Amino acid sequence: MKMKFVQITVTLSFLISSCWALNRTWWKHDLTYGIYLKSFMDSNGDGIGDFKGLISKLDYIAGLGIKTIWMSPFNPSPQADGGYDISDFCGINPIYGTMEDFEEFMKEMKKRDLNFVMDLVLNHSSDEHEWFEKSVNRVEPYTDYYVWADPKGYDSEGNPIPPNNWKSIMDFITPSSGWTWNEKRHQFYFHQFLAKQPDFNLRNEQLKTELKNMMKFWLDKGVAAFRLDAVECLMEDPLHRDDIDTESFIKAICAESEMETPRLHHPDTFKFLHELRMFLRQYDRENKKQRETALFGEIYTTVNIKMRYYGTKSAPQTHYPYNYLLTVLRKYLDAEQMIEYLNQWIKKLPKGATSNWALGNHDQGRIFYWFNKEYNSILLSLVTMLPGAALIWYGEETSQELFDFSPDPNKNLYVERDHFRLPMQWDDSLNAGFTSGDKPWVPVHPSYYRSNVKEQLANKNSTLYYFKDLISLRKTETLKFGDLKMYAISKWVLAFTRTFGQSKYVIVLNLGTEPHTANLHAEIANLPTSLEVVAASPNSGFTKGEKFNTILDHRNLSMLRPHSSIVLST
Repeated sequence: MKMKFVQITVTLSFLISSCWALNRTWWKHDLTYGIYLKSFMDSNGDGIGDFKGLISKLDYIAGLGIKTIWMSPFNPSPQADGGYDISDFCGINPIYGTMEDFEEFMKEMKKRDLNFVMDLVLNHSSDEHEWFEKSVNRVEPYTDYYVWADPKGYDSEGNPIPPNNWKSIMDFITPSSGWTWNEKRHQFYFHQFLAKQPDFNLRNEQLKTELKNMMKFWLDKGVAAFRLDAVECLMEDPLHRDDIDTESFIKAICAESEMETPRLHHPDTFKFLHELRMFLRQYDRENKKQRETALFGEIYTTVNIKMRYYGTKSAPQTHYPYNYLLTVLRKYLDAEQMIEYLNQWIKKLPKGATSNWALGNHDQGRIFYWFNKEYNSILLSLVTMLPGAALIWYGEETSQELFDFSPDPNKNLYVERDHFRLPMQWDDSLNAGFTSGDKPWVPVHPSYYRSNVKEQLANKNSTLYYFKDLISLRKTETLKFGDLKMYAISKWVLAFTRTFGQSKYVIVLNLGTEPHTANLHAEIANLPTSLEVVAASPNSGFTKGEKFNTILDHRNLSMLRPHSSIVLST
């Protein structure tokens, strides 16, 4: 009896320890729901989403099975770049509510055991920030808070010449200088993005202290993690040496080249990331936090370079850089091509690192815009069933669409991205139930009368319910810890398995535009002749609880409809 008591005690201790570790590293298997606050839910009829509106929809989000919310910046801003031009890092933009509204939002999040990921913009501020105004006037200690430089010289008309050939990322279609002359200070300031977004000089220790204090301000209010914006741009060559030619730079920023450039992925950026990780670790220790504060990175580059942003055991960087492979998929891939495409990330992942998969976002739009609406089930299956964390953009759970309403189709869509940020379609009432006002800040998609949350909640065979099934499955040990194997069952049928102990899930995707059979038994070893359908996309022709034959027979029950997906279980 004594030995049994010892064994039970040890087992219980192990389970408690494992649960603590899972709770602490909540971000490893998490699915994050990305929100553009301005477009989610309007509470006061002014056509702009706000915190009170978001609070009213938290039960909906929690009901999906989601545990984490990320949203784009909500700080005071002139809105030159959708809120990423911040004029007060510790404030709330009045269009979204008050600090009291934010604090109420955090209380309601805590009630539902939801985590909040805050967008962290450390590359730049707005030119209307008081720090920049004081820097222009050389008021200490703000004089060197930004990247300033003298002109290289003057042209024949006496105009100052920029220090080097660095271009603005925001104008890469018709490149313009990343340097803007300030007549008052009589120097150029650098901006990777818009002229209204002057770059911080992150080599200034006083500035870094200010930014860390700002992070602590939000951590004290309950923020669980930060999504660090524009990581590859944080630091540039301090000698301001000329960049590579513009064409090569464009390829580098578009992740089409790994060519070295003085203004992207600078070694000092990695040192700064490690410094931030140590700051967060110290904060957690001092505050005895049970859940680790995480740092995620928005980085647009090749997979090879992106892997460097995980860092090492002795010098960690981000907890993970966002994996945008799926967001930039622009053509149909057959099964073998898809496996090769996914392996670009999977096979290069550092040992012990957490993978992640993202669909659309505020910059990339909604991926199935490039395909068709039915293809969304394929994408939802991939992003939720592959190992690691995941990120989806609001409305993807209902296959919400986007459209280009811009009156000027020749505008640079890298700047004009509001068609990626359309209002959430809640029901079939005026303006999709997003606002009680006459006009939302941007148009609602014309499909709202037939495609909305209310309509899909009333239909058990909807994309929304399929998504909820996928989220529920993600919480099992098999989907958290299971091994991954991928199979090209036929040219257009892709299957992958997640196995943990005796438990196995088989995810089957018809990537093609025609019906295809799936002879799983011929490719996947040790499968029973029949599996149970535990999740099925609305277009699959299957229902939960139905049996799926892994061997072809005369009933042809293994026929998959075009662009459909199912999850099978042993």
